[in-house]
Amino acid sequence: MGMGTFAVGSFVIEYDDLKKICPEEICTIENEKFFGDVDWSVIAQWQTWDDPDQLKDAIYDLYVNNEEEVDDIVEQYVEIYDKHITNLKNSFNAKTGLTLYFDHYDMDGGDRYDNPGDKDGCVFCVDGMVQLTPAGEKFKDIVTQRQWTQYG
Repeated sequence: MGMGTFAVGSFVIEYDDLKKICPEEICTIENEKFFGDVDWSVIAQWQTWDDPDQLKDAIYDLYVNNEEEVDDIVEQYVEIYDKHITNLKNSFNAKTGLTLYFDHYDMDGGDRYDNPGDKDGCVFCVDGMVQLTPAGEKFKDIVTQRQWTQYG
């Protein structure tokens, strides 16, 4: 591991497996207005750093000349996306008994040997897997523990 990097590890469910468990919630997020510009990477940054400005800035960037006129729109879509993310987390918990949370992976700050199982920089992390619970035992073949490096 290079200087300036640190190890990161988590139990991770890959996007395709998450989509099988929560297809409606994933579809709702990905079909929401602005998702083509927001994408999973921005969602991961927002959720990981508890920083809604990550999402706001991505939407503001679409309205370069009208920033002041879109404050209400931006706030509205932060609330909409927050509701969708909460629904995804709640649905995942209801269907698996496990807790879904997000981490952000920056390929440029990582290592060539990293394999965090991310979707566009979004790592779907799962809590509740240690000392496998009955729910964890049921999903142990598709939820895997991953480790990678980050610069910082």
